[in-house]
Formats: sequence, structure tokens, C-alpha cells
Amino acid sequence: MKKVITFLAFASWAISSVVLADCDESIAESTPSSRFVINGSEAYDRQTKLTWSRCSVGTTWVNDAGCIGEVQLLGLDAAKQFAQTLGGGWRVPTIQELDSIVEQRCFNPAINSEVFPRVVNSEEGSPYWSDTRIEEMPLLIYFIDFFDGTVDGHTKGFPLAVRLVRSGA
Repeated sequence: MKKVITFLAFASWAISSVVLADCDESIAESTPSSRFVINGSEAYDRQTKLTWSRCSVGTTWVNDAGCIGEVQLLGLDAAKQFAQTLGGGWRVPTIQELDSIVEQRCFNPAINSEVFPRVVNSEEGSPYWSDTRIEEMPLLIYFIDFFDGTVDGHTKGFPLAVRLVRSGA
């Protein structure tokens, strides 16, 4: 009986940890894997000429395992400071840059999960910071919810997930 309970607990954990996107196969991919050059923890986008961190801040790339750890939610200022501390040109993306990796035909997550694994859907969705202010409401900063690809705004102190980017290869 103990083996059955252990197996069921493990199976439940494994299923809840794997995110399989719901995709409309009748729509062409907007971010096919072939668009990216994968180099371990980084993905170079041939179309936009940007290099993305494949893992969200707080998680670490491990070969053959993907992004390991817990996604860290940060206010925008803390996210910018984290990127600056990393060096190497890493930064919080603009809304246009972040929107360029939304997979238009999928939701839960609305991102290519082969290129960008482990986008976690919380009770609040999967919101990721951009570094672009909403012109009409300067106290708000755009973010993209990678649960469904929607764009919205929030105050910069609110904790959201972060995916870093840098220009060039």
C-alpha cells in the first residue's frame, strides 16, 4: 500500500510539474523552434537578433533537466538591479521585445515551451515584466501574461516574473 501511495504522490507531482500548452494546430507557429539557436541556457532569436535567457529569474538551466528551481517574483526596480548585477548586457526587455516571443497559437503557456521551458501558471497567470511605461498612465508598466499572451499594466513595485534579454548573439 505504501508503494502505491508513493507512486501516486510522485505521479501527481510529475503531472503537475509538466506544462503542456494548448495550441490551435490550424494556426501557423509564430515562434517556431527553428527560429532560435539554442546554446544551453540561452536562446538566440534569428528574427529579432536578441539573446534570451531560457529560464525565468530564480531558476537555473541544467542540461537534460531544463530550468530548475523556483521562479522568483520581483518588482521592476529589483528586476533591473538583478540584471545589472549579472552584467553581460542582460536587461529587462521592452514590451515589443517580450511580445516577440509570445506564441500566438497557444495558451497555458503562450510561449514556445521547447525554447522557454517551465513557465509556471500561478493563481495570477504567468505575468512577466517589460521595461516599457504605459504612455497614457505613466505610473504603470506593461507586462505580458504568458498564460494567454495578454498585455496589461502594473505599478513597478508589484512582484512579477522576469525573463532577461540582451542585444546580439
